[in-house]
Amino acid sequence: MFKRGLFMAFVAIASLACSKENPSEQAAQKTQMATLEVNVFDGITTRATSVNDANIGSAAGDIQVLVFNNEGDLLAYGINAASSSTISMSIPTGTVECYAVVNSSDDLSSIATKTNFLKRLSHLKNNTTSRMEMLGSVSKTVAAGANSVSIAVKRFASKVQIDKITPAFAAPAHRAMEFKLVGIYLINVNGTCPYTMIPTGASESTSWYNKRKYVSGDCNHLITDKFSTHVIMQTSAGEVTPYSTPHYLYCYPNPVTTDVSTTTWSERVSRLVIETTLGGTTYYYSVNIPTPQCNTVYQITNMKITGIGTDTPDAVVQKGSLSVSLTVTDWSTGFSKEVEY
Repeated sequence: MFKRGLFMAFVAIASLACSKENPSEQAAQKTQMATLEVNVFDGITTRATSVNDANIGSAAGDIQVLVFNNEGDLLAYGINAASSSTISMSIPTGTVECYAVVNSSDDLSSIATKTNFLKRLSHLKNNTTSRMEMLGSVSKTVAAGANSVSIAVKRFASKVQIDKITPAFAAPAHRAMEFKLVGIYLINVNGTCPYTMIPTGASESTSWYNKRKYVSGDCNHLITDKFSTHVIMQTSAGEVTPYSTPHYLYCYPNPVTTDVSTTTWSERVSRLVIETTLGGTTYYYSVNIPTPQCNTVYQITNMKITGIGTDTPDAVVQKGSLSVSLTVTDWSTGFSKEVEY
């Protein structure tokens, strides 16, 4: 069964026993066969999740398995058939490392070494909310006879969730203005992640999305919610209606820790941006997402707005005008903290 957001791929390896014939006959034998059975459960709803972002595809090739020896050489490659989770391949006995890649549109059959495998990049634009790319690995000593091993695969993506936006302006003049929600989106989004799932620097990224601001692009389905009809959260008569529809956005890990807001683009921290208008003037409320990690959800339970925001999305609101309750929960372990601006 899955536990805390990790998807378990159960792999059974059955090795044929060695023949006890003479050495010359043994040398002529082929590599021992093993049966690799990958059983993947999908449709799991994890904590802090009410969207179906846990699907594991069942079409042919949705699951790819690569097995390497201790030297990092490929021993076997296999894919699932349509509506099947059984993969058969030839594999020798000994210590091996099994990798499972799920929901990737890339053909990995030409990879010959573990080094080249781990250098590959997953691309954010290839994900959808119902089809997230995932990866996992495990080492196993394969003996003669039947063997079994379990692989836990996890998403490359991080999830940013905001549950509620509450207008609570302190100034009477601001309470007498119409306050509208225009959009919710991420900026400074890293578009790639290595198969190690641990990016070590901005140089590993080959693409960035929403640099400093919202820009229409091929990741909008994951990083942007713009409203064609603006949502009124406060009328000019001072009637307040908090916005309580949860929104879920997805980004890739961003190792950059430099918090800059210069107008010339350079790699920088990812931010969640709430775009609004107050009395017809556009204001932004931004929250830093500190070094987002794979398979991690960053949950803002309530954004309480007490003053005007900034005139640019790539700046954090000064303390005193925005109160944010931020919960950061890894789908295996997590932490929680309160942030106030």
